[in-house]
Amino acid sequence: MTPGVCSRTGLAYTEGAVEGWRIAKTSYGPLSPVAREAGEDPSGWYRFDTLGSTVYLAETRRTAFAETLAMARNVAGYRTATVFAAEHFGIGLEEAERMVRKDWERIGLMAPGWIPAIWRDSRLMYRIRVESPRRWIDLTAAESIAVLNNELGPQLATITDPPLEQVTLSTLTGENRRATTMVAGWLRGLLLDDGSYPAGVRFASKYGSGVCWAHWLRRRDTGVGPDPVAVMSSTHISHDDPDLEAVLQLYRLKTR
Repeated sequence: MTPGVCSRTGLAYTEGAVEGWRIAKTSYGPLSPVAREAGEDPSGWYRFDTLGSTVYLAETRRTAFAETLAMARNVAGYRTATVFAAEHFGIGLEEAERMVRKDWERIGLMAPGWIPAIWRDSRLMYRIRVESPRRWIDLTAAESIAVLNNELGPQLATITDPPLEQVTLSTLTGENRRATTMVAGWLRGLLLDDGSYPAGVRFASKYGSGVCWAHWLRRRDTGVGPDPVAVMSSTHISHDDPDLEAVLQLYRLKTR
């Protein structure tokens, strides 16, 4: 990847082909994200979704697992229920956790802290390549952060509570989807100094696990043909996958 700074926008970018990893359900396939439509509430969107279709890639397999499985970590409500059951029935936390987990599964909920076998069986790990020449806005660079402050700072302040004082990396890795999708939508529409539009954005995983990319499928969205994206490989996810095991240990998750 070749780094640079766009003379037209001041944004930092990296240029070149990208190869990354993506975990997706086999029923959907690796390149069939939900197309976002005008009028939808972006609070339920992914981080850098825009109107249209966005595909996310991770730099490494381990980063792909870290991004995908983060939601399975223990949540406050589950921990509270476990502690309550232990105290109420006079049992140990491990036994109480099993009791609560069975109750959650009985009513159709996936208990936090557990990755069932069906999760692995219904998904594949895909290696995907986005062909070059393509420019990716680098959201880890100081130049890009400065441009976002100057161009979007006032608008972002009106949709955040408390009002955002300045755009930082924490803005881009935070949980305010109205803010991150506003940034993405603005970036997607920019014309760069080479006459192209951004392929997407390069950003840091908020879990500290590496670098990711969000790729906007422009050709698919406009109906003019396929995007320059190729699926290089697809593999099943085994229970003893070393990258999966590393993330399970990191997040203190268990799998069946």
